[in-house]
Amino acid sequence: MSTENKTLLQARHMVLIGATGRNSGKTTLALQIIHAFKDTLPVVAFKLITIRNYGDICPRGGQGCGICQGLKGSFDITLETGTGTKDTMLLKKAGANQVYLIRAYKENLREALEETLKLVPKDALILCESNSVRLVAEPALFVMIQSTSSGIKPTAEAVMEYADVILPQDEVCFENFVQGELYQKLKSNFSEMNQ
Repeated sequence: MSTENKTLLQARHMVLIGATGRNSGKTTLALQIIHAFKDTLPVVAFKLITIRNYGDICPRGGQGCGICQGLKGSFDITLETGTGTKDTMLLKKAGANQVYLIRAYKENLREALEETLKLVPKDALILCESNSVRLVAEPALFVMIQSTSSGIKPTAEAVMEYADVILPQDEVCFENFVQGELYQKLKSNFSEMNQ
């Protein structure tokens, strides 16, 4: 998908982080990015959950975590204000200026993302954890984490070919990426980093 594709939202200040499996390090990478850039740029983080209407059956198996329940309307956007160990809370604690949990039905992803982007300062670095967002937006950089677990989630398979960078699930690789390639990419997108 090229930048000429007008049907995609242009998210030129967004680093989109996807993964081929669950518990692959999306939040770990996001935390490293926040630590590296929070003193240079305002950082806003999104955790986007695509909701599928399966009734009481969790699409991830078992009883589920309850995140899919209680969605009123086609999407909701929640500003994280709590403290604790949920991913959104960890992103806030690490120094993100704002953290939003976005829950949306797949067919409403674009609308949910558009509304959330309206809440973000123009000069902010946006970190977004999601595979599905790549179907509706073109970020500055799309990073796919190759999970050490077997198999590829269908959401990752649908967007894998659009990944700008594929990283192994390894914290040292994450750190090298943040200090090297990501730093250079962001430097070209943010004039604040050139001062």
